[in-house]
Amino acid sequence: MSISEVLSCSVNAWALLIAHPFLWLGVTVAFLVAVEALMFIPYVGFSLKLAVASVVGAGILGMFATAAAGHTPSLFEMLHGFSLPAPAQVALVASALFPFAAGVLYLHFKSGPSATAFFFGNIFKTKPPPKELFVRFKQVMLVVALPLSLLPGVVVLQGLSGFPAVSAALSAAAVSWLAILLFGVSAVAFESLAVALPSLIPKPVAVAITVVLLVAFIMWSFALTYTVSAKALASHTIANAA
Repeated sequence: MSISEVLSCSVNAWALLIAHPFLWLGVTVAFLVAVEALMFIPYVGFSLKLAVASVVGAGILGMFATAAAGHTPSLFEMLHGFSLPAPAQVALVASALFPFAAGVLYLHFKSGPSATAFFFGNIFKTKPPPKELFVRFKQVMLVVALPLSLLPGVVVLQGLSGFPAVSAALSAAAVSWLAILLFGVSAVAFESLAVALPSLIPKPVAVAITVVLLVAFIMWSFALTYTVSAKALASHTIANAA
């Protein structure tokens, strides 16, 4: 995928967003509230949050496919991921939990079991890792997750499940490395800004701005993931046919 194609995907993502702005805003807010609420469940909250987010995320990509076809998606379509075949859901959940496991292992080897207790205990009673260590934890997760960025698109757009879906997603990511790099740069830029804001402006204002930016970032990420997936998978299918 060339730079011009990545730019084209970005333009198409923006066009999808502005065609139904309030719908995507509602979808994003509902998604964030639902998955973040799961984090408060003791012991399994973080793992459950990531697992549910991966499946619901696939449903949201399906909504973008509906919008791209010229139809107005229904808000309830975001739950479509739960009706996918079990092997597809397993692949989606594994793609979310594998980076999480990598991040937890990093914390364990860096600072010991106490650094990971926050993710498997009660967040009301357990302190999170120090900020710098927590940032590195997220960076490890990001690096491991990036090659699987197109897996939801493979599941939704090509109907693949299990290992074939993972294999196809990795192949599509390899030929779309510029787009994957854009995903990574965008995520790092957002995280860096979110970390820096509280030291630059009053904390309540920083929190409010961070929430607004998070909603915008998630909306943009879903839209771009769809358009990049559609382009990359279409090109990959044509290349294989040739």
